[in-house]
Amino acid sequence: MSGPVAVVGLDCRFPGAPDPDAFWRMLLAGAESVSPRPASRGAHAQEPGAPGGFLDDADAFDHAFFGISRADATAMDPQQRLLLQTAWRALEDAGLSPLQLAGSSTGVFVGAMADDWARLQLSDTAEPTPRLGIGAGRSMLANRLSYQLDLRGPSLTVDSACSSALLAVHLAVNSLLAEECDTAVVGGVNLVLTDALDAIYRQAGLAAPDGRCKPFGAASDGIGRAEGVGAVVLRRAADARRDGQPAHALLLGSAVNQDGRSNGIMAPSRRAQREVMLAACRRAGVEPAQVSFVEAHGTGTPIGDLIEARALGDVYGPGRAEPCGIGSVKGNIGHAEGAAGIAGLIKATLTLRNGVVPPLATVGG
Repeated sequence: MSGPVAVVGLDCRFPGAPDPDAFWRMLLAGAESVSPRPASRGAHAQEPGAPGGFLDDADAFDHAFFGISRADATAMDPQQRLLLQTAWRALEDAGLSPLQLAGSSTGVFVGAMADDWARLQLSDTAEPTPRLGIGAGRSMLANRLSYQLDLRGPSLTVDSACSSALLAVHLAVNSLLAEECDTAVVGGVNLVLTDALDAIYRQAGLAAPDGRCKPFGAASDGIGRAEGVGAVVLRRAADARRDGQPAHALLLGSAVNQDGRSNGIMAPSRRAQREVMLAACRRAGVEPAQVSFVEAHGTGTPIGDLIEARALGDVYGPGRAEPCGIGSVKGNIGHAEGAAGIAGLIKATLTLRNGVVPPLATVGG
């Protein structure tokens, strides 16, 4: 089975943008949403946490709506709760009834890298219980959604660090084309509940002092952390067309690789980035010179952005009459880590749907 895959539904919640319409308005305005760390994210910090992009009311959840007991909801990682709500709305956006998918081969693919909730719960309680174990397990980010909606397709949580959500998309596309599932819900989620990664970023020289990502800007000085959740619903384009489902965008091809041995395990490889972009173009049947816009990784670290910009130039620079635009949603919301990829995909999807490329939000030029 081959052919494009359609994005038929989406939903998201990012700092300063509680839904896709608000997210698009933020992007069009070139605005950013960085704020002081809420008290609920700083209770375990040894010193005041850095500013960043934080969700409002991330703990709000109607457990009865999903048929979940209060005790189970209390023990659940709030990332599970965010995914349930967002995936439900994405399915509705696709014109699908979540309840009517029960028993179907619908797959669930989730990208995530944070397990702050697990560390907090399993260290703060004197007696770990099965309920806490289920509520804190990272695999349950995907499995909870499959269980609650009785979905029988593949169900997995992917952790490849900052590329987690995009790798989840890649796996979902391949699953659809292999006919393992007919519909795929793909999500990414990130909540900042402790300062563990803040300390690591500071010690590694990766943290922006003001908590802001400044991708590809002269003032780029590190990462600003962010929270967020997003979900897309994917179907084979031929199936969506047959069923009269409008497509927000088409995914023509994807590719994945690893840096291998580079200048340090946290350092990117220009060669590897070049190779994976060329592989994606080949699989999509698209010449690099035909690409007019790239939603890049663009974290705002001077070394990472420089290597990425050079790799992008290697691939998309030669043989073109017009420049290729480059963007990074991290300038708007910060680096959402495990959810960063889904934020970029939703931005790219909204860009195609609206026919407008939003400006690159950056501070200091």
